[in-house]
Amino acid sequence: MDRRGFLWSAAAFGCAVALPDAAMADEVSDVLAEITKARTGLKTLVGPFEQERTIGLLSTAVKSSGQMTMVRPDRLRWELSPPDAITYWVGPEGFAFATPRGAANVGKGGAGRFGAVLGDLMILLGGDLEKLRGRYDLSIPSRKDGVALRAIPRAEDVKKHVKRLEMRSGPELWTVQEVTIEEQSGDLSVIKFGKISRDVPVDAAKMRPPKG
Repeated sequence: MDRRGFLWSAAAFGCAVALPDAAMADEVSDVLAEITKARTGLKTLVGPFEQERTIGLLSTAVKSSGQMTMVRPDRLRWELSPPDAITYWVGPEGFAFATPRGAANVGKGGAGRFGAVLGDLMILLGGDLEKLRGRYDLSIPSRKDGVALRAIPRAEDVKKHVKRLEMRSGPELWTVQEVTIEEQSGDLSVIKFGKISRDVPVDAAKMRPPKG
């Protein structure tokens, strides 16, 4: 092969390698645009969930159920039913929780290792997904009966704790059917949602965290 032929082959190979990345980026952009359109005007999301947390080192699973209430743009109430009997709030004030024995408002910096990812989880559930692009590498593993969106952390504050976030939407695109959180420790949480209702009235007092 002469030099000209070699350069042409190298250029063709480079284009072949680059095209899948460009196509993937275009697919992510298209999907995010579709979800954004479906979520336009969304005010609240309310529905039941079941979550299973597998402790990697022990290979044991802990199952819980409860109710999720989200008020856009920035308030989330996560209520676990007995025997867990604990409610969490995430909002502009930070992170808070309450149990039958008492309550605590730990502020913006007190959410422990998941403080950096709580806001990102709210975005997955019902926010503006474009805001994740600066902190995660996004891909679309599946478009069957909705969309599966995978987020691999790039931001250091998330990367040191979380290996992967994944959201699977319903066919309407505004609703969420499943969220997966894979931690660097090997622990895995899978949250499966029941029927999610959109724009139902929510008492503002219910979304305010306790002062304790």
